[in-house]
Amino acid sequence: MKQIIPFAHDLLSQSVTKGSVVVDATLGNGHDSLFLSRLVGEHGNVYSFDVQQEAIDQSDKLFNEQGIHNVTSILTGHENAKDQLTKRGIHEIDGCIFNLGFLPGSDHSVTTSSYTTIEAINQIFSLLKPERYIVIVVYPGHEEGRIEKEKLITFLKSFPAKRADIAQYRMVNRSDKAPFVVALYKK
Repeated sequence: MKQIIPFAHDLLSQSVTKGSVVVDATLGNGHDSLFLSRLVGEHGNVYSFDVQQEAIDQSDKLFNEQGIHNVTSILTGHENAKDQLTKRGIHEIDGCIFNLGFLPGSDHSVTTSSYTTIEAINQIFSLLKPERYIVIVVYPGHEEGRIEKEKLITFLKSFPAKRADIAQYRMVNRSDKAPFVVALYKK
């Protein structure tokens, strides 16, 4: 059985190919962007967003160490993704990942929030090509994460089924605080 992050990555690998343009809506420590970089290859592009300079610096160091040159790290919240992408001439994307919560090993008071996450999902969904995924890893184990999870699930339950199929992947024999994946598949 796949663990949470490998499952999220597997979903993206179903529709992201060499030369694709993808988004990492929450750069964090850079591991999702590194995975996406290898998936899209040297002719693809990864656009990664984070509100913390520390995340950008750590991730850019990782990319340099790995010889990765197809990731653009953008110091802004993911709720600004559409504006930032269209400024760069990007009007459609092949996939997106969100890894919600806080930057591991950093200030835990700086977290994603339901307001910005929902805004970002709406924006990114409008750029997403049909038959592609937005994958969200949700971390309800801290108070802000619990609130974000509740509001996010309420929002997704109201999302029109004619526009997307939305599924959850979680371990049912784990705590309600355990991380899980939500996948939006654009029709």
